[in-house]
Amino acid sequence: MQEACKRALAAPNKPSPLTAGRTRAWLFRIVRNIWLNEIRRRSRRPESELPEEASLESAAPAPDALLARKLLQYEVRQAIDSLPESFREVLVLRELEDLSYDQIAEILDCPAGTVMSRLARARSRLRLSLRRSLRASQGTSR
Repeated sequence: MQEACKRALAAPNKPSPLTAGRTRAWLFRIVRNIWLNEIRRRSRRPESELPEEASLESAAPAPDALLARKLLQYEVRQAIDSLPESFREVLVLRELEDLSYDQIAEILDCPAGTVMSRLARARSRLRLSLRRSLRASQGTSR
């Protein structure tokens, strides 16, 4: 976030403060570009140099509940990660960042209809992937 703020403040063509929706999309575009650069940088680095991910758990629930939660998080994360990048981006921006279709379209530089189409396909693939994962974990394969 610091890098995004630094780049936003240094940008010569900032959006007007009166266009709050455009400013948010502009900032997300900066963050997205930083994220893509980081992915490229990490792909060139050996796996052993990558930092361990920090745990999001601060309180310690019962061990069985913690395990169930971790497994569910893992399965959802795997399902999202298995989506093609164009679907994954739209899904994250809409569902996790709560951006409008128009804001996502501006960030990704594509029509809003494309955003809606990608989002529908992403949700469908995610649903299918999670159903398969649930069936596999229950030991029933169809």
